Amino acid sequence: MRTVSLKRTPLIRRRALICCLACCVTVLWAPAGAAQGGRLEIEYTVKVADIPGQLFHVTTDIRNIKQPALELSLPAWSPGWYVIENYAKNISRFRVTEPGGRQLRPALARKQTWRIDTRGISRITVEFDYRANVLAAHQARIAPDFAFFTGTQLFLLPEGHRSRPSVVRLDVPSGWRVASGLDETADPTVFTAPDYDTLVDQPTLMGQFDVTRFMVEGKPHDLVANPAGVFSAEKTSTLIGHLTKLAETQGRIFGGLPYRKFVYFYFFRPAEAGATVLEHQNTYVALARAEAQPDDMVAQASHEFFHVWNVKRIRPVQMWPYDYARENETPLLWVSEGFTNYYAALARYRAGLRDGRSFVDEVARAIAEVEGNEARRYISAADASTSTWIGYNNPPPFSISYYTQGRNLAALLDLSIRHDTRGASGLDDVMRTLFTDFYQRGRGFSTEDLIRVINRITRSSYEDFFRRYVSGTDVPPYETIFGYAGYQVERSTRKFPNLGANLNEMGRVTSVPPGSDAGAARLQPGDLILSIDGQTLEGQGGGAVFRLLNEKSGQNIRLRIRRGGEERELAIAVGSVELVNYRIVDAKSPTPEQLKIRESWLKR
Repeated sequence: MRTVSLKRTPLIRRRALICCLACCVTVLWAPAGAAQGGRLEIEYTVKVADIPGQLFHVTTDIRNIKQPALELSLPAWSPGWYVIENYAKNISRFRVTEPGGRQLRPALARKQTWRIDTRGISRITVEFDYRANVLAAHQARIAPDFAFFTGTQLFLLPEGHRSRPSVVRLDVPSGWRVASGLDETADPTVFTAPDYDTLVDQPTLMGQFDVTRFMVEGKPHDLVANPAGVFSAEKTSTLIGHLTKLAETQGRIFGGLPYRKFVYFYFFRPAEAGATVLEHQNTYVALARAEAQPDDMVAQASHEFFHVWNVKRIRPVQMWPYDYARENETPLLWVSEGFTNYYAALARYRAGLRDGRSFVDEVARAIAEVEGNEARRYISAADASTSTWIGYNNPPPFSISYYTQGRNLAALLDLSIRHDTRGASGLDDVMRTLFTDFYQRGRGFSTEDLIRVINRITRSSYEDFFRRYVSGTDVPPYETIFGYAGYQVERSTRKFPNLGANLNEMGRVTSVPPGSDAGAARLQPGDLILSIDGQTLEGQGGGAVFRLLNEKSGQNIRLRIRRGGEERELAIAVGSVELVNYRIVDAKSPTPEQLKIRESWLKR
């Protein structure tokens, strides 16, 4: 800081100098004040306006407009749920006014984008009603005892001002509580967001619910459960213990937790549409049955929590930044979702929530699921990622899951990297590098970036691996790669129960092969089996569906399924099909080098 010393001078000269300094101070300070006052200010108010009519009333107050026209857009989709929802279809009574109440006429520039003539206007107020009548992780809902939304449904983006902070005010019925992923203020009904992307990626729940706070690494974590009183204190305590271990375990990979607080939103109610779970920057939303047991909620929790890093921060370049107006196609969802699937299982093992044998068996089941699907011979992991928008919520009959194939590839890459580095590095190092070199530098990563990271860590070339197994459909050398860790891959033919549809281990229909009998039974992709002849799958863990169906082989059974938000019963015959089963077993005489790789892979 510069200082100015005044010498004794004649009065006139002194006054002239003081006047000159005052002008200098004015000149120095004026631009800063003008810059602060000249930036757009945005404030949103969300009112639970009509509970029987299920209407939010949303007000957007925008000040310091200094441009001849302003475009306001509403997202067409929610990141993590790769389906165009066109949320503007729920809007009614859209109106724009300037101070004094004069109504302005907005023009629809594109679907869900309104252009307003703002010549000579520095402030506008936008109001609309939003119908919130679907309970799902990607939708909004108003009920007698709660109201729920995520920012993608309600908050307009002033185009060109994406980085501007905003304030959110909530107007809720008397006695209602509020929980949100947004930044809190001294007023429990007022929240802030540093930018638009943070604003729209945060869920908010208002109403009656239970909330239990616990601390991990000195940061608050809130378990929010609705309806109040449904999830018992004993279950809550057990689940919090699991969630704490998962947060600590996953945080260690990256050197800590990258948020100030985390909120777990659990609705113990049936979903009314497709998305029963969805991840966000520092929250996730899950819908579960009221009878859900904490041990059976861990796998899903581990997956959604790992998204804090993978996809929310470590993101494909095609999604950096998100384009909320249209499909964001990327060939890298096998990393964003498949690696997350892999780490969901690995973190449970490292956290002590399962044993090593169970983890390895789960890796083997992923191989069987991939290799037992004829479509994998035609569709690569990269292509399945790019085409996800064709049928994310209703997969085509002839398709593969990049969740499972990506998980399979993650295990193979992890072991290959450990082999190439003699156990010194693994997939953890790849994820850390993507976090520090890409997310923390404000950019997304490409397939070529990922290959370069792996090449640098291993000092080997992985171009051929990606050409053959990621963009190609070659069958990976399972025996060789698992052999690095002293394992053998055993194949055997077994009869498996068959409903004419492909199921995952949680009982969800992933696809219906062409020409199958599932059409007669009316099974559809996305259906979730809830019970078999009255025996519920709830609380029985992954794979229970196959055990129960095995017991019913050759019989006619009644399935209770959930399709969208509805539960229904189907009558269906249980057939059988011969499939190749995979097991990963210990080699008879593993070498010290192989055991070193295995030890590094299974180190907790």
